[in-house]
Amino acid sequence: MDTDHRFRNSLGRLTDGRSRRAGQNRVAPLPLRQVLRGMQAAVDWVLPPRCCLCSTIIEAEDGVCSGCFQTLHFLTEPLCGCCGRPMSGALLSVDALSVMPVEGQAAGTARPQADVDPHRCGACLASPPTYDWMRASFAYNASSRALVLALKYRDRLDVVPSLTRWMALSSAGLIGPGDLVMPVPLHWRRHLARRFNQSAALAQGLAQRTGATFAPDWVVRTRNTAPMKAMSQRERLTNVRDAFRVVERHGSILEGSTVVLVDDVHTSGATINALCIELRNQGVARIGVTVVARVLDVHHLSKISEPI
Repeated sequence: MDTDHRFRNSLGRLTDGRSRRAGQNRVAPLPLRQVLRGMQAAVDWVLPPRCCLCSTIIEAEDGVCSGCFQTLHFLTEPLCGCCGRPMSGALLSVDALSVMPVEGQAAGTARPQADVDPHRCGACLASPPTYDWMRASFAYNASSRALVLALKYRDRLDVVPSLTRWMALSSAGLIGPGDLVMPVPLHWRRHLARRFNQSAALAQGLAQRTGATFAPDWVVRTRNTAPMKAMSQRERLTNVRDAFRVVERHGSILEGSTVVLVDDVHTSGATINALCIELRNQGVARIGVTVVARVLDVHHLSKISEPI
């Protein structure tokens, strides 16, 4: 990587080692904004916006038509207060957790009910994740997958405003003005191949909506880790272990801070886990995670329940 950081994992750049607050971004003068809106209208007339899922011409700039919008499965309450998974029978129930053995306790012996938190799912109670909270806008299905892939590989940046609006809604009350919003970083080789980091695009938009601080380059990926699609949970954890590093000049600032990690899809949680470990080692007090979509049939409990 060159000294000018051409292959940065972000859409923006820090100045003098300090992050820019969304509220301090310059706003174009009104006449210029009117000219830009006129130019956009002309472009839309020549090349009308189309739904990124079915290619239907749409009027709004949401990137999704009304028909495809109905196929997106929003995650709504009741949710686990920690991992954000829907509280349903698919999760390990609180009643089941109450009879799970703990260290030094015989199997089948009931756990004290004082240990049970009704606002957390069984997985989070049995094996607390490395983050403090996580929220996702959608369940990962065919539609949300196509939406993410359109952003990731087809340069459909027009969906970013809608995605960040939904992410802000799903994380309402959890992100504050003093928080640091960080994208999951790409290795510079992968960043060069894709031309941009989709997580950075989402993080920047989310920071602007919430008034938080966009901190795109505070953590870097030190290894070009192998794709994890066909890996088991244990292989994923090994693949990303020690793959992230906080940039030295930001280490002291992170101590006692609150960080919100932003990614497109959450699957096994191996990448987020590795990032959280590095941030905790730097003294970060609180870590939140927000993603566009998450796979619901995989959760972090698998890292302790997977057969050896």
